[in-house]
Amino acid sequence: MARSAGTLDLAVPGGWTAERVAFPATRPGEGANIKVPVTVPAGASGDAGLTATYRSDGKQASGSRTVTVTP
Repeated sequence: MARSAGTLDLAVPGGWTAERVAFPATRPGEGANIKVPVTVPAGASGDAGLTATYRSDGKQASGSRTVTVTP
């Protein structure tokens, strides 16, 4: 089943910012490389949890990862 074009939001820790970006339509088995601009505050370090949420056609899917920030 094809995935419709939509948006991608990245939930980030307090003090960080991330922009909503467009996500292109994809066919089964096809991937997409999406760049999400993120601003990390000066002095940030350690582990941080991020959650990406794709929204399209009134539905959503999300996934989370932990990243490590090193100064």
